[in-house]
Amino acid sequence: MRSRIIVLVLLLLALCIFVIPPAVSDPVDEAGWYAAGQNQTAAGNYTAALYDYKQAISLDSANAEAWDGMADVLNRANPYTSNPLATLNLALDASNQSLALNSSSAPAWINHGLILYNIGSYYQNQLNDKTTADIYYNKQLDAFNQAISIDPDNAEAWFNKAYALCGMGRCTEGVAAFQKVEQLDPSYPYLEGNLQNAEKLAATETPVYVKYAVEIVLIAIVIVAAAFWYIAVRRKY
Repeated sequence: MRSRIIVLVLLLLALCIFVIPPAVSDPVDEAGWYAAGQNQTAAGNYTAALYDYKQAISLDSANAEAWDGMADVLNRANPYTSNPLATLNLALDASNQSLALNSSSAPAWINHGLILYNIGSYYQNQLNDKTTADIYYNKQLDAFNQAISIDPDNAEAWFNKAYALCGMGRCTEGVAAFQKVEQLDPSYPYLEGNLQNAEKLAATETPVYVKYAVEIVLIAIVIVAAAFWYIAVRRKY
């Protein structure tokens, strides 16, 4: 009887070994913490992801990817915080730090542009400050152009540039950028619908020569007047 009890206990112990997983240990280096942050970000666990990226940075403050990861997770988390604009500014600070460490990263520039877009959107939609919003929208476009200058075949950079141009009322240029995405990656997510919308909006845009008709006429008058003055002076002498 006693031997049967011993055997039963041993079987239960063996079962526990296989059924109960071992405790997961923390990463041991910055690369491990960075990978953990990526996994948590993908899972939508932003608080945990932020902690992991901070751990990676504490071990290597020059880890540009960890700074970019922190910027990304703060940008994603901003709608769920008590002060979204403050969170976005923290994201921008982290992104600036990442780019200061490595300005040749196209993904980091794309992330930078996305943060700038969200800041501009907050100023426009929450604070009704279109003037400040436009400043951030223009900086956003510059960021996507930087990404493209580094990686001309980056479909994500071109897509975001196209989206930014349309948002700024420059859909004719946006259509061309969306068409570039189509060349690089015809199956890019949401491309077809955005391209069609951009084409419709571009068709209603005021042509540049009409939009700036007054300025063009004034410049033409100045040029003609200068030409007549020059001819008159030459004849006089």
